[in-house]
Amino acid sequence: MQFRPCNFKGRIEMNIDNQVLPIANPLFKTDRIMQPNQSCANHIFGLSHRMIFFIFAFFIIVSFVAPVSYAATMLFKSNFGAGVLLGSPYNFTTNGAWQALSGTDKETGYTWPIKALGSDFSGIQMITTDPITPLTLPDYAFNEIRKISGPKGNPVNALSQNIKVKGPAGTWDAQSPLIIQRPWTIGDVTDLYITYWYKNPAISVAQLDPAIPGAGEMLQFQFKTGGYNNTWAGDYRLSMGVMKGDAGNLYWRTHADNQASGPSPKLVEYWREENHTVLVPVDAWYKVEIFWHRSGGSDGRFWAAINGEKIVDYHGPNMGDHKLPISRIMVDSLSTGGHGPIEGNLTGLQIWSGFPCGDGVSCHNFDTVAPSVPTALTGKFIKYTSSATVGLSWNASSDTVGVAGYYIYRDGTKIGVSTKTSYTDILSGSATGVLHSYTVKAFDAAENLSGSSSAISIIY
Repeated sequence: MQFRPCNFKGRIEMNIDNQVLPIANPLFKTDRIMQPNQSCANHIFGLSHRMIFFIFAFFIIVSFVAPVSYAATMLFKSNFGAGVLLGSPYNFTTNGAWQALSGTDKETGYTWPIKALGSDFSGIQMITTDPITPLTLPDYAFNEIRKISGPKGNPVNALSQNIKVKGPAGTWDAQSPLIIQRPWTIGDVTDLYITYWYKNPAISVAQLDPAIPGAGEMLQFQFKTGGYNNTWAGDYRLSMGVMKGDAGNLYWRTHADNQASGPSPKLVEYWREENHTVLVPVDAWYKVEIFWHRSGGSDGRFWAAINGEKIVDYHGPNMGDHKLPISRIMVDSLSTGGHGPIEGNLTGLQIWSGFPCGDGVSCHNFDTVAPSVPTALTGKFIKYTSSATVGLSWNASSDTVGVAGYYIYRDGTKIGVSTKTSYTDILSGSATGVLHSYTVKAFDAAENLSGSSSAISIIY
């Protein structure tokens, strides 16, 4: 029996080699050496084995080099929209007062305080070194939710925070951070990703004075631990902010120490990273992204980016001597040792359980794909004595990063938002016999909006 030449040999080997060998070539040298001149039949037999080996080795290698898929859940989102209230200052003490955020954000469906983090207070903590009263507080700090031009030039609601700093520069005598306070008894916040848009007016950065000790820094973010001896005293503080150098240059500094009102009065700095390359925006909106994984070992991490550019990526222990949990998260820590006044504006706050766009991947301008269209919308009409309700439900949409919620429309007008795949519409005052049409659209964290679901009709 005589075999014909294997004319297809080169084509098969070329296709396999071009796709697999650039990755796995070192593994295949032995295979090639062990296959000298063969008959066509033996070559076909050897090639099939070789293909299996190539494919098997390829998937082994890919399993090591392929990026790890990273799933994260949105825990909270607020644009400080309608329904969110910043209360009047209360609980005046010798060193400050408090302003609580409350209500449900009608743009996002999430409610203050932030339940997902076990917060017992979410709002502004105004800190002063002098005793204050309701009459004198405006001399130190003033905060409000106001409508201003946003990151994309459109009007947005923003939390505007102001401190005037009455004392000499370098004394840090007034602070006004947006703080998420949580009991230390409920445990730690092991993994968290926070992002928001922020803007500092030019005057705020101009107030920094590196010639005066302590006056050349303006904080952006902090967290502190608590629970030492069952008190608010902690053992670990992490701070990130803007520094002004002697030549007037601005840069980012992140560091961690033991100064969390804890048992040790002596400063111990655990680590520090400075970034002199990523721009510090002045009088412009910028995207802040922060992630941490808390650990007492080498797998601990703190990562942050500004407008998609990484400013810090510390790997290592990020706990104090007593391994106390995080009890205070200063989302934006408006405070400075510089001259007053200074101001900060914040909008588009999001909190996730981990990196939404991939491990160590910034979400800035990352997500441009809209969620899929919600399907299978159904409605149930229930009539009461004084009013009626329509219970809506639908199948969940999907998204490249994650669906943030759903907008509900009645007769083409948006009437509500839901973070679930259901919604209840209260039809009070509607005329009997009126036909109402309902549709639903999904949106993601980047405000990409899906197409409209199929409409359903309900007669009142």
